[in-house]
Amino acid sequence: MTDRRPAAYRQRTITNQPDTDSTNQVRETASLTLAETRVLALLSTYRTLAAIGTELGVGRPTVKTHVENIYKKLGATTRAEAVELADSVGLLPASVTDGQPPSFTFS
Repeated sequence: MTDRRPAAYRQRTITNQPDTDSTNQVRETASLTLAETRVLALLSTYRTLAAIGTELGVGRPTVKTHVENIYKKLGATTRAEAVELADSVGLLPASVTDGQPPSFTFS
C-alpha cells in the first residue's frame, strides 16, 4: 500500500524525547492565543467540542475554529497528535501533564 500523505508529514515522527531543534521550531511556530491554549488543555481530556465550549462559555463553532488553528500551528492532523506535540514542547499547563483536569482562572 502506498503512503499518500505529504512528504513532510511522512518524515515527521513524534518521540517521547524530541530533539531540541524540532522542539524549538514547534514552540516558535505555535504561538497559541490564550483561548487556543485553554482549548488545547481541554482537548487532552477527550471531551467533545460541545462540552469544551460549555465549560469555556463559548459555542461549539468557536471551539472548532480554535481547534483548527491549533492543528495548523502545531502541524497536527488529529487531537491526539496535537496534545502529544504540545506536551512534548511544554505548551500544556502543568496540571494537565500531571494527569489532573485543567483549571483556569478568568480575570
